[in-house]
Amino acid sequence: MPAKKRKVDGGWLQVQRERHDLGPEYSPPPPNSMHMFADVMPGVMKGMGLESPMRVSDLKPKWPDLVGATNAKHSRPGHWEKGVLTIYVDHNVWLAELKRNASVAILKRLKTLYGKDAPKSLRFQIDPGEDVDEWR
Repeated sequence: MPAKKRKVDGGWLQVQRERHDLGPEYSPPPPNSMHMFADVMPGVMKGMGLESPMRVSDLKPKWPDLVGATNAKHSRPGHWEKGVLTIYVDHNVWLAELKRNASVAILKRLKTLYGKDAPKSLRFQIDPGEDVDEWR
């Protein structure tokens, strides 16, 4: 629906022009448009370079459902940048197992969950520890 134009009261506008010494070419600014916080926040986070931590924090509570309870005990979402989700794994054996046998299923579930915003690929890496992610 197109935005309605605000009808300006000519008398009010003339008073404002005289009160604030505005010229005859002055017209009032358009009304402020309001935006939902949830619509604005991703752009703000991206601009601040905090998009990856926001996405990962959204993913953490869903992780056991996405990868399964056993796999979740040995892995966690690391960071999500440029369409690649890095998954941290606690041991080489689990890294090989997840990479070989679970990566397709995990990517499919992520696409179901996030649609067009899902990561395009997965990367598996030995977990560097919790303190490293705080700086990303």
